Amino acid sequence: MFRTKQIWSLLIALVGVVVCCYQALAAAPPVRIAVVTGGGSGIEQEIVDKITNEIQNNPNVSVSTVNPDWYVVCNIKEMMDQMSGQIRYNGNVIIKTAGKGQIIDTVAVQKYNQDFSVTPGAQLNKALVDRAAKEATSAAASRTIPAIERAVATEMETREKIIRAQIMAEEEQYDGAINSLRLVSPDSPHFENARDLMAEFSMEKEALARLKQAQAQASSGKYGAAIASLKQIPAKSKYKGKANALVSSYSAHSRSTPTKKLVKNNTKTTTSSTTTASGGGDAELKALDKVLKLEKKAIEDAQSQVHKRLNK
Repeated sequence: MFRTKQIWSLLIALVGVVVCCYQALAAAPPVRIAVVTGGGSGIEQEIVDKITNEIQNNPNVSVSTVNPDWYVVCNIKEMMDQMSGQIRYNGNVIIKTAGKGQIIDTVAVQKYNQDFSVTPGAQLNKALVDRAAKEATSAAASRTIPAIERAVATEMETREKIIRAQIMAEEEQYDGAINSLRLVSPDSPHFENARDLMAEFSMEKEALARLKQAQAQASSGKYGAAIASLKQIPAKSKYKGKANALVSSYSAHSRSTPTKKLVKNNTKTTTSSTTTASGGGDAELKALDKVLKLEKKAIEDAQSQVHKRLNK
């Protein structure tokens, strides 16, 4: 009884290890994000700092300018009119992929203040200017952070679906892989990639079906049909190498099999001819002996070629 419990405990532990390993394989890496200024100004750097301080607490985000997946580019334009006393800040933040520069989301802000105390041409009120700048940077950061978090959530879901699909495809579970990729959101920058993977897995599913069909046909001796099925497997398929090897093998069988049938038929024919013409004389017997020797040599040559191919 005690030994049985030990065995069950060991099995449960092994199952736990397998599950943990699978989860580790399926776990998606965090999104690497570089938050940068668009023009290199100090006010833009304030937006960068506010965004960075917030998103770096997200476990699915790694803030880094080294090999980033995304860029968050912060831009602020400052416009001062000393004649009218207008103080204006226009800002925008762009979230885009590092590779193709695909726009994931954009945020725009505008802050306007008016200095009514200034006389035309005089210096603008510094407190009003500073307040407008602070409000502009705060608004830009506060609107951008939720946009980044939504995009990261979509990205992580997409990565997990793609990883899960690739694992199932490696196990030749193509229907499950394709269904996993169907769930990729059009909001994801990987949407087109997911559709390309679906097409690839559909191709591999069909190629695998043709491979199995060819093997079944060959087991029934239908080598010509098997070779035709194998030749329909696309060159891009991972099964093409195996298909080419099987084509070579089945071609050797198809060349040797007709020879054996021909020898058998000819033997039956010549035997019957010998029976009917048993009183024909030595000349016919010698001719028959020569034919049989030639056929025997053809059989031996065919068998030799088959053995050579099998021993390669």
